[in-house]
Amino acid sequence: MSARNKALRLGLTGGVGCGKSTVASYLAELGATVIDADKISHELTQKGSAFLDDIRANFGDGVFLPDGSLNRSALGEEIFNDEAKRILLQKILHPAVQREMLSRMDKADGEGVEVLVLDVPLLYECALDALCDVVWVVSVEEDIQALRVMTRDRITREQAKARMNCQMPLDEKEKRADRVIYTGRPEADVKAEVKHLFKDLTRDL
Repeated sequence: MSARNKALRLGLTGGVGCGKSTVASYLAELGATVIDADKISHELTQKGSAFLDDIRANFGDGVFLPDGSLNRSALGEEIFNDEAKRILLQKILHPAVQREMLSRMDKADGEGVEVLVLDVPLLYECALDALCDVVWVVSVEEDIQALRVMTRDRITREQAKARMNCQMPLDEKEKRADRVIYTGRPEADVKAEVKHLFKDLTRDL
């Protein structure tokens, strides 16, 4: 590793259905260490987690399955159709997710990781771009984005649009980004661009 005392921190964000997880997987293949905020949130809300008590107290039994685990689909319907509930859930989970992210970042620095990817859907909304040396936004045309969300989550176009509208508009994210990666192209082309950008990013490490 170079004289840097911490990893180069690459923020990766984009709208739901834009292909961010796919780009993150390409970066992992290239040798980057990825910290995925969504995966951390999922881990923190597994059956038996203390956070489930807070969620039940604020959202009721309707967002739980009979075995006591979180019904993520039902919770999604609640928060994507009610901004107050979405903000409430964020207040319950986001501080813990961010603490865990910071802990993993420190661990990565201690292990001599050279490139650390912070894969965070709400990177700008939560001001976590302040932790990053550079930010890439993954984007796609709105119609393709909606179709991907509909297919992945088995929901209607109206429901997909509601989820898309819960996030900062893509054009605003693109304006703030250091690089924008468009994924409405053949996979091989996207992968080649990510490889090229990563090579440029790490040239002096």
